[in-house]
Amino acid sequence: IALLLLVAGSWWFFSQRQASQEEIQTISPEYRDLVKTLDLTGVVDAKKRARLRFLAGGKIVYLGAQEGDWVEQWQTIATIDARDLQKRLERNLNQYMQQRWDWEDLLDETDDYNNLELSQRRFIDKEQWNLENSVIDVELQDIAISQSVMTAPFAGILINSPVSTTNTQVIINDFFEIIDPNSLIFRAEINEEDISLVNLGQKAIITLDAYRDEELSSTVNFIAYQSSQSSSGTVFQMEFPLIGNLSDLNQESNLEAKEFINKYRLGMNGDVRVILEEKENVLSIPLIATISRDDKTFVEVMEEDKIIQKEIQVGLETDEYVEVIDGLNPDTDRVVLPRN
Repeated sequence: IALLLLVAGSWWFFSQRQASQEEIQTISPEYRDLVKTLDLTGVVDAKKRARLRFLAGGKIVYLGAQEGDWVEQWQTIATIDARDLQKRLERNLNQYMQQRWDWEDLLDETDDYNNLELSQRRFIDKEQWNLENSVIDVELQDIAISQSVMTAPFAGILINSPVSTTNTQVIINDFFEIIDPNSLIFRAEINEEDISLVNLGQKAIITLDAYRDEELSSTVNFIAYQSSQSSSGTVFQMEFPLIGNLSDLNQESNLEAKEFINKYRLGMNGDVRVILEEKENVLSIPLIATISRDDKTFVEVMEEDKIIQKEIQVGLETDEYVEVIDGLNPDTDRVVLPRN
C-alpha cells in the first residue's frame, strides 16, 4: 500500500509540473512597424457656409435656383415682391422734396440765425432735423428694396431652400443655405489632456459610419485657440479637410460636386485616427508583457526552465506593442506572456 501511494504521489507531482509548464506562453521579440495614434469622433461639416434670409419676409416672385443646384457668386437666388417697397420709396421721396422746399423758404425768411431769439432758433433746428429725417427715410427704403433681392455671396451648392415655387410667402425665420464643397471638413473634439499630443500637419485617417470600409486620408488643418465645454469636460475643436481629390469646383464640374455632397452629407458621424508618431522596422514586444516598477520597465524571460526578470529600455508605445531599445536579444530571449 505504501508503495502504491508513493507511485501515485510521484505521478501527480510530475503531471502537475508538466501542466504548469504547458500553461506558460513565450514569444520572441520581433521587428515590426509601430504607429501611435489618437482616436477621436466627429461629424462632417462645411467650413464655408452661409444662411441667407429676407429681413422682413414677403412673397417670392422670382426663384433663381432650386435646392441642390450649383450657384455662382452673386447669382440671384430669389426675389421678393418689392412693389409695395417701391411705392413707399416714391412717397418718401415726395415727402423729402416737400420738406426740402419748406426748408428753403425758411432760409429765405431768415436774415441772421445768430441774432434770432432762442425760440426761433429752436424752430429752425427742428425743421433741419425734420429734413434730415426725411433723407434717412428715403435711404432706409432704398436699402429695403436692395435687400428684396437675395444673391449668393460665393459659388457653391444650394443645400436648403424654404420654397420650391414662386408666389410663395416666406417669413423672417425661413432661410436659404449655401455651402462651398471645397470647404468640407471633418470636425472633431479633443480633450484638454490630449491637446499637447497634436500638431498642425499631422496625418489622419477618417472613417465615416456610413462607409466603414472606406478610409479617407487627411491632415490636422486647424486646432481651436478657444476651448469649449462638453459632457466630457474641456475640449478643443479640430478640423480635418474631407475633400482631397476635388479642387476648383465650378459650374462645369457641378455634377462631380453634387455626387461628392450626396455621398458625404453634412452631419454624418465618424471617427478620425490621428497619427501621432510612427517608426518602421523596430524591435518590439507586446505591451502586456511589460512590468512597470519604480519608473523602470521589466519583462519576464525563460532561462533554462526558469523565469527571471530583466530590465529593458523602451521607446515608442502603442496600444498593443512597445519598442525595445535595449535589453532583449531577438535570437535568444523568450519573453513570457501573462498567464490568463
